[in-house]
Amino acid sequence: MIAWNRHVPSWGSTGTTWGLFLRSAQLTISTASFLIIIIRPDYYLYTSFRFLWIVMCLIITWNGMLLAWEASFHCFSRQPLFQMEVLMVVMLDWVLSLLSLAAGSASASVVGQLLSSKELCRHKFCVYCQVSVGLAILNWFLILVSALFNIRTLK
Repeated sequence: MIAWNRHVPSWGSTGTTWGLFLRSAQLTISTASFLIIIIRPDYYLYTSFRFLWIVMCLIITWNGMLLAWEASFHCFSRQPLFQMEVLMVVMLDWVLSLLSLAAGSASASVVGQLLSSKELCRHKFCVYCQVSVGLAILNWFLILVSALFNIRTLK
């Protein structure tokens, strides 16, 4: 059963320096993936790229506006988090991790299909898409690592 007491953060969890580094890396990579996919004006023609765009917007909002601020506050003030806060972070990290994996996989399959027909892959569109998909899958891995570090702190 989850108690209402405060937890002692372990290495890499929210409220530590490494946790702040993980959140900053996730924010940077998801922002790069978002910007690379919207550089090309014809990304909206494919539903999977629109899905990738929406998921990256969610991750940027979750990591940048909420968790990066919370992690930096708890890291610099040395105040521990409540276990319910950590549980909420873990649950939303798992959801965003699965969404990021789904968007990256769907977009990767569309890129594979586009690469097979050279006429659809014009003006280096596929190169931008490949980089964005690669960053989305790397972001999935970092969110998963962050969720696993936070699970370790739950009792």
